[in-house]
Amino acid sequence: MFYELLATMFAGFAGGGLLYLLSRMTKGRIPRSWTVGAAAVAMIGFSVWNEYNWFPRSQAQLPEGVVVVAASESRDWYRPWTYALPVVPRFAALDTNSIQRNQEVPQQRIADLYLMERWRSAVGVKIAVDCARPAQARLDQVSYADSGAMVSDRWEDMSAEDPLIQAACS
Repeated sequence: MFYELLATMFAGFAGGGLLYLLSRMTKGRIPRSWTVGAAAVAMIGFSVWNEYNWFPRSQAQLPEGVVVVAASESRDWYRPWTYALPVVPRFAALDTNSIQRNQEVPQQRIADLYLMERWRSAVGVKIAVDCARPAQARLDQVSYADSGAMVSDRWEDMSAEDPLIQAACS
């Protein structure tokens, strides 16, 4: 967050400096007082650009085998442009390399799910996935039967087309 603030300030200096330079080159045809406005426009423009590019940049930095399974779009009244083009401030990614299977119960799996949010640290959660149902639950809400099957009263039923189920069960 500190680097984003610093980059926004530099964008303001660049925008204001560019207009100031343009004012000098045109011998005052552009009022120097507009430099403050140019700095403000540059800072707001950079902030909006940075907000919209956070999700694609974060997604591109994910390691091989980590798949985005959900993305949350946001529309806010204080950012009216988000009604036309929503911004993605958080997403969930499943680590397909971490999937563990029990040979006795092959339709049930355990995997790592990472919850990413802008300006916050990633949170890792172990989840249980039942591909036959299809359903998912947090691993700490699951117990094991004598057969090795995971049992829980907190299974969350999901669609077979859900990206989480498809990524975990394929």
